[in-house]
Amino acid sequence: MSEYVTVHKIGDREILVDIRKKRVYAKPQGFISEALFRYGQSALDAVLAILAVVEPRHIDYILDMRYCEALPEEALSLWKEKALEFASKYPQVHTVGVGDADSPFWLQISQWKELFEAHGDRILGVFQTREKAETFLDELRGFSKRDLMTKQKES
Repeated sequence: MSEYVTVHKIGDREILVDIRKKRVYAKPQGFISEALFRYGQSALDAVLAILAVVEPRHIDYILDMRYCEALPEEALSLWKEKALEFASKYPQVHTVGVGDADSPFWLQISQWKELFEAHGDRILGVFQTREKAETFLDELRGFSKRDLMTKQKES
């Protein structure tokens, strides 16, 4: 996880990106107001647009829901609208979640039929920890621990 750089941070909320792996990690936390949502979404949109320019076969997006409360209805509908827009605009984005099956935010997202019907094949699962999500994606994308250590030594 040392390859990540912070591209957006407000308090404990953050968006990190690993350019080499074409991977984005987002950690919303606590209550999210409309203003905080818009700041975060602008940063996420910029990151995805930059990654998409190099036309990768995939961009992995890790949404860490462990620290996020259930969203108020107005913020939730903004998030849903943006999620559907990103899924349509960036077909190479594949998402994993981090959290429990009973996480308040996951329970809200899991009800979005439009997202799962149109883009469910790119929602790859929900994992208990960030490390498990990272390991799953590394194995899926063919990043071995040895390859990662070699590339770190070379830099």
